[in-house]
Amino acid sequence: MTERPLRTIVTGGSGALGSSIISALLARGDRVVNLDRAPSDSVPWIETDFADGLSVANAIESAEEILGGIDVLVHSAGIFRASELLSMTEAEFSEVLNVNLLGSFRVGQLVAEKMVETGGRILFISSIHAKYGVRGRLAYGASKAGIEAMTRVMATELSEYGIRVNALAPGAVSAGMVPDPEHVSDWTRVTPARRKVTPQEVAGMAMLLTCDDASFVSGQVVSQDGGASISHIF
Repeated sequence: MTERPLRTIVTGGSGALGSSIISALLARGDRVVNLDRAPSDSVPWIETDFADGLSVANAIESAEEILGGIDVLVHSAGIFRASELLSMTEAEFSEVLNVNLLGSFRVGQLVAEKMVETGGRILFISSIHAKYGVRGRLAYGASKAGIEAMTRVMATELSEYGIRVNALAPGAVSAGMVPDPEHVSDWTRVTPARRKVTPQEVAGMAMLLTCDDASFVSGQVVSQDGGASISHIF
């Protein structure tokens, strides 16, 4: 008997990284819905504002109706704002946390509620900035560090329902968010691999962490940064 395709939600699937993740999921045979503010053509798209709880709730309900259930969540949506402590405002700091951290909470909680009866796999996309104090990444780094802490607690609380929760923390990606030119770091210099990770490589790791072969992996933050997080060059 042919197994049923996985029913998968991707958030932020219209960007360079998210679209690569969607392509990999489709190649795996998943049925995919994209939640994003920007449209996409490859899969059904639901416009979603991750700073708005009602928008997120409505999007999750619509995605569940389209898919007939939810087996996998890959939460890639987020924003980047260059932000140094002495020049940023509370509103700027709050904006990043509202979208990135609270947005992850909103999506994660609502999807977990849908998975309680059937089990599932949740993957958050974090960042190397959760671990290192890189100039101009104050709000962004704080938001990603919060996601990693949330990953561990969610994995503990949801394990009894057969729900696995992990986070993937790439280093600098060769395409995707473009920071303020004043806050561009020389990632190729500080990365032992001497290059950035590609969106396709991140997508491949996301496939691994959401497949059956990773059925005993939960509560983990997997670094995918070419050794930058162990190089001590920062």
